[in-house]
Amino acid sequence: MAPPTPTILTSKTLVVGPLTLLTRRLMASNSKYNGDMAKKISLSPISSLSSYGDPCQDLFFHVKPADTDSDDDTKQQQNQASLNYLKQLLPVAWSHNPLTTLKLIFNLLAIPSSGKSYREAFLKAVFWLHQNHPKTLLCNLPSIAHPFGGFYDFLEILYRLIEQGQDAAEQLHCDPDYKLLHDRVMDVFVEQLKSDIDKFKQHKLDLKPSDYITDGDEDDDDEDDKDGTLDADTYADLFVSEAAGCCISKHPEDTRVSHAVLLCESIARRLFPRKPDQSDQSNQSYQSEEWERLRNEVLAPLSRYWDRQGMFIGRQRSEVMMYLEEVKKAGERGGNLSGHGGIIKPDAMLPNEIIRYVLDDGDVREGAELQWKAMVEDMYLKQQKQGEGLGKFRNCLAVCHIRDSNGLTRLAVSLGLLLSELSEEPAWKGKVISSGHLPDQLMLHSIQGDDLKSKCEFMMRTSNRNLGSFANNWEIWDFILEVAEKENLKAEQMVKKVFVFANYGGYVGVGGTSWKTLYEAKRREFKEKGYGDDAVPHILRWDISYQKMPRIEEHHPGVTLLSGVSNNLVKSFLDNCGEIGPHHLMEAAIADKAYQALTVVD
Repeated sequence: MAPPTPTILTSKTLVVGPLTLLTRRLMASNSKYNGDMAKKISLSPISSLSSYGDPCQDLFFHVKPADTDSDDDTKQQQNQASLNYLKQLLPVAWSHNPLTTLKLIFNLLAIPSSGKSYREAFLKAVFWLHQNHPKTLLCNLPSIAHPFGGFYDFLEILYRLIEQGQDAAEQLHCDPDYKLLHDRVMDVFVEQLKSDIDKFKQHKLDLKPSDYITDGDEDDDDEDDKDGTLDADTYADLFVSEAAGCCISKHPEDTRVSHAVLLCESIARRLFPRKPDQSDQSNQSYQSEEWERLRNEVLAPLSRYWDRQGMFIGRQRSEVMMYLEEVKKAGERGGNLSGHGGIIKPDAMLPNEIIRYVLDDGDVREGAELQWKAMVEDMYLKQQKQGEGLGKFRNCLAVCHIRDSNGLTRLAVSLGLLLSELSEEPAWKGKVISSGHLPDQLMLHSIQGDDLKSKCEFMMRTSNRNLGSFANNWEIWDFILEVAEKENLKAEQMVKKVFVFANYGGYVGVGGTSWKTLYEAKRREFKEKGYGDDAVPHILRWDISYQKMPRIEEHHPGVTLLSGVSNNLVKSFLDNCGEIGPHHLMEAAIADKAYQALTVVD
């Protein structure tokens, strides 16, 4: 439940203080750090970057960490330019859509699998919130600790907000805004510590004798033999936060920061409140003694336990497995599988998730096949209601080519197979383009197999054949035109959209020939063959191996280049029938449940 909205008394001009913990650690270990680097940084005005016409999209696509392949000087310049751009964009984006802007701020902190892990930019944005929308910051503080970041981020925020020449005690006394923030952070710390301590005292944690050792090296972790055995609640009880570690860390920088923001004494006052008729001196002695006892008997074991709790990640019994087992049982007894009151939820799993259980897990394979059937039927019915249009899967074709990557192969195969089943044009239904028998040869395959597993295995074989440099976009158009002529297809039978799933990027030009010139030449070819003036199929070329933040290019006629992948992006692709634009990428990045808990207050 969100905390009550506090009353903000005043608003002071923000003075950004010391460097981040990470930066200070790097400086301490890198003797080559150049303190004059800031003098070399060139600022990038907001007008120097092309706008998407939406300040939220500008924030999402343009505010990002420097390219890791760049040298240190270049990375420093890129990061500073990005931070300057962020400062200019935040008020504009907030005016446009405050909730989306808030989600994008937290996306800066999120780990790379779902966000940018751009902590410096996140801190800049938090300072802006503290100055301009302090109630919103206070109400969303718990999300900083979990699930987006950690408790060390709290310490960094408080430490950097201490004005130059002051300590935390002075700041708390003279700055009511800082005091509200400090109090709320400490309340979140205490709430989490109480939860962790409660698990400790109720023996819910899988503690080892070595967890009680406060000095020396850790023992080697025992091999975990309890994988897949715990229900969700018991599994959740195994985990604690890093709050205890923040309080007792021996790292010099951590210790200095925790002392600077009065962490331990602030928590001690909340955990061990003053007793009636207790003098100041007696109260301080009482709190100190209780804190040391808690530190040695509870916090130290919790901290060591937190360091090794990653070994428990596999212990939860898979909810997907349990769901597919129920689907399988319902299918065996002839129960109601889909429709009103049916056990199957058509959108419960993504295509690649279903394929994984079809190929790798014989125990629930039948359930996975039933799930696939329900998903295809549901999408087909929705497609019928949506009518005609370029963005529909009713007249499309997939090209699959993945080089030696099992997880990516499953994704490409699952999407290619799904599109082949959704396509309604007989000339393309049940077919896919992939490698032929000769190098650099394209082939239109009729997908072979009696069941989903055999169809997937067929596609995996053809998708993994070597294609040399693989086909460029114009070669795909040439191949489709060749097939259409050979099969005597009519103009209305021409495929409307081609989806290329590959694990490397594609080209958009030929030597010195401009892409527009090439595209116009292809349009004339299709027209001369009797397929109309605007019959060139639109190609969406998707590099599903791209590991950085998803990106999209739409400025080449006839082609959209998409790079990057996530579950939310795959879902967006399917929900929008292959129509993907910049706003879809942004929305996919902030679609997780954690973002929906964020709230705008002021």
